[in-house]
Amino acid sequence: METNYDKVKHFEDNLHIHSCKYFSKQLALFDEMMKAYMEPLHEIPIGWHFKREKSPELILLARMFNDFESSKLLLLYGLPEQAMMAMRDIIECMMLFRLFGSDPKLALRWMKNLKEYHPSTVKARLDELKVDCPEYSFYGMLSELAHPNLLSVASRVTEQKLTDDLIIESYHFGGMNNPTWIGNIFRNLFIFLFLTMMSVLPPAYFPFLKNREEWWNKVIAFKDRLVELGANIEVEEGERTGKEKVERDMVFKKLKIANIKAAFSLFDKDKIACDKGFPDIGS
Repeated sequence: METNYDKVKHFEDNLHIHSCKYFSKQLALFDEMMKAYMEPLHEIPIGWHFKREKSPELILLARMFNDFESSKLLLLYGLPEQAMMAMRDIIECMMLFRLFGSDPKLALRWMKNLKEYHPSTVKARLDELKVDCPEYSFYGMLSELAHPNLLSVASRVTEQKLTDDLIIESYHFGGMNNPTWIGNIFRNLFIFLFLTMMSVLPPAYFPFLKNREEWWNKVIAFKDRLVELGANIEVEEGERTGKEKVERDMVFKKLKIANIKAAFSLFDKDKIACDKGFPDIGS
């Protein structure tokens, strides 16, 4: 158990350097997707739903952006449990955005009374409005692995049996050198980002975006690159009705992410042990 903070910090700094090299393809794609996330923002007027100074929608867009960025940085420093806390917040923002798009009056109430908008309450309201939110299926698993419980801290404790009567427990402080486990979480982060761009952002962007077709084609092109990284996604185009005929209404028919589901549903200490994917960076 390392109790010297300078050594922990040195390890994490070196881990960050090696993580950036190891996940270079993921980071390149992440950068492109986040640029596309921000690209239409300059065309959106402040408070487009309400004639007011503060816009609940832009608050959520900024919050989600920061959640994606913080998740990425935490993963690069080997802190997957902390990254999952930010990813759980992404799901909450996505659900609120869907809710406000279906019932804009609720956005004003949200700014005044946050307690009304617990995730389970939002999910129930979305069900009443018949609004699909596939991201919610991940919320429970993320909560289990992000909250401080035995399941979530199992990766921080290792046991070494010296004799039949003597077992030594080691407690790990700081980032973890485990590219396989972190890579699984990274893929899940990409799923949330892609889902956000496919079904959460278009209702906000399309009324004001001049080059909507160009932006949309750019987003669609990310799918194949995500599949290359191990995320098996199937996307079908939904039926266009009314004023939405000129827009795109993409619906996730299925989220086939077997490797991600396995990573979240089974917490096998043998699988998340250091797999030597990184060079030996010392302690």
